[in-house]
Amino acid sequence: MSNQSAASDPRFVTCYGGHNPALESLIPERVKTALDVGCGLGGMAAWLSERGIEVDGISWNLEELESAKSVCRAVIHCDLNTTTPDLRNGPYDLIICSHLLEHIAYPERLLGAIYRSLKSNGRFLVAVPNIMYWRDRFKILFGKWEYQSSGTFDYTHLRWYTRKSMAQLLMRHGFVIERFVGDGWIPLPGLKFIVSKEFRSRINRAAANYWPEMFGHQLIYRCIKGGQVKQ
Repeated sequence: MSNQSAASDPRFVTCYGGHNPALESLIPERVKTALDVGCGLGGMAAWLSERGIEVDGISWNLEELESAKSVCRAVIHCDLNTTTPDLRNGPYDLIICSHLLEHIAYPERLLGAIYRSLKSNGRFLVAVPNIMYWRDRFKILFGKWEYQSSGTFDYTHLRWYTRKSMAQLLMRHGFVIERFVGDGWIPLPGLKFIVSKEFRSRINRAAANYWPEMFGHQLIYRCIKGGQVKQ
């Protein structure tokens, strides 16, 4: 995009930091190369780079890429809704799509490119917001669907996913889900005045993993390559 501005495209009004702490424990050992698709300002890339991993980042926002290039081996400017990225630095040990796929109207070409650019023993990490999260369920139940600058109802989102619909999308494109995690919290008013923050975190993790469709604010999938990807 030659004239990138908030006036011409609302996606550039805000920048995404890029770091998703919930992914950290899911990153395998011995990863040497990674691709962060939708890298934002480079938060996740910086975390990976600090651990000796060479990271390439993709974004359609030039301001984000200007920041991310300080922690990335290479940055790729690409509007993923219209173009398939040039991934000549692959194949990669790890590819991350953290809160990216909900911004893509037709993700089939992108998922095909990711499949081809992932090593045979590589891992693909996906995180998406959960449209069935308890707080969002109540909003919908009472007829409240108001677009916001961030969150589940971000006005730049083009798709919304449930645990099942995202799993089906990944499997249709040749990925096998190796591990699933629900990351969120359970509404327990007043609990912070009774128990420690650490204990509350344990309760939230237990609730989100027991019933991720309800208490998982974000849905996280770690995938490996399986059968032949559909083109």
